[in-house]
Amino acid sequence: MAQISPKLARTYFAEISAGSAVPLDLDDLVRMVRLRQHGHVVIGDIAIRCYKNKSKWTYDERDIRRAARALTDFPIDFDDVIEVQLPPYRDRDEQDPEEQGRADWRGTIAAWMFWRARHKHRLERPAEEWNDESWQRIGPDGLPGELTWEEFAAASSDCRRTIANTRPLQLITRSGGSLFLPRAYAELLDRWEQVTEGIIDRARTCSRCQAQGPRWGGWRTPSPRGYDTLCPPCSGATFQRYTGRLRGVQYESSRTRGTRADDYLCRLCAETRAAAWDHCHDHGYVRGPLCGSCNTYEGKSTPQSFLQDHEGAALHLLECLGCLDRRTLPARYHAAIAQMQVEATERHRISSRRCRREPWLKNVELAHGRYRFELSCWWHEAEWTKDVTVAETSALVRNFVLHALAAAHPEAGVPTPRAASDTPSRA
Repeated sequence: MAQISPKLARTYFAEISAGSAVPLDLDDLVRMVRLRQHGHVVIGDIAIRCYKNKSKWTYDERDIRRAARALTDFPIDFDDVIEVQLPPYRDRDEQDPEEQGRADWRGTIAAWMFWRARHKHRLERPAEEWNDESWQRIGPDGLPGELTWEEFAAASSDCRRTIANTRPLQLITRSGGSLFLPRAYAELLDRWEQVTEGIIDRARTCSRCQAQGPRWGGWRTPSPRGYDTLCPPCSGATFQRYTGRLRGVQYESSRTRGTRADDYLCRLCAETRAAAWDHCHDHGYVRGPLCGSCNTYEGKSTPQSFLQDHEGAALHLLECLGCLDRRTLPARYHAAIAQMQVEATERHRISSRRCRREPWLKNVELAHGRYRFELSCWWHEAEWTKDVTVAETSALVRNFVLHALAAAHPEAGVPTPRAASDTPSRA
């Protein structure tokens, strides 16, 4: 089996399928956005498996050529069309979690239109009228609200509107208040739904007990071969819980290098196998083993979202002995603590009373020993600034840390470092 790189796979696929009647978008062969969810790239109704070898993802060249030829030969009669029946608007909060993210090409096209209709609705009205839900109703043109097909098509031309790695809007025709697609292409998208749901169901199934996990791949963890699927009970029976054995140890030490992170459960989510040792970049101390998802979230999410949305985030950061001893957090979190305080307490005044709305943060910058927050209120078109000095921010951070430690359960507290002999090492 000849393995080829993602970029070469895209090149081969594009060359072979150049004459296809299906409008293809092949960038996902390189981006591989569904690796964790199911380990495939689905083009049309063909699922192409991704392989991992020596930490690099590849394709089987035969799979690429076979799929490209199939889509090149795919016949479309553009005179044989069917009407596209779009589903009504449904708020995401009203959906069952099992329905969210399900392969649904009609629902996806409808969501694009509803989003654009809402954008137009709010753009043309003051904020006080945004609660008007008229944009959710289908208008005489067959589109939501006051949206026209010309507006939708023009706005979509600048976006990557893809389904099954194809561009459906290029094939949609319109007559009166109805939308139409070639029958063969619509049936192709129906098969895409079935193929996608099939590989998701297989990928989300625990490899040991056969229980079914979340659709988005929460039970799947990186491995040398790709991704493994284990439910929390099976993971807990297989991997150790981390109890602070490297607390107080520098990340660059030989002791850290001699201890495998993937022997443990992730310290944050405690559900999946860890993939790497997380450490404090300010002080260099190990904080604990994290799975790939939690490690990426800590490193790339905004500091505020990590602290507010991830349970146990503050205590995890305090696994760094330097942060714990100083009752502080890494420097990149300081502005976020100050921002949380500003958003909770700062309000502009309307005549003689304070606005009840939380302000929107437009920008923050550090200069001359103070954080300057640029704030605005959408409801009253007000803009102003609020300064928080570095000294005030340090006090806010310290109070945040003390509160986090006091609120922690005894078993979730931060004990003293363990002796080096407690850490089993393995070459």
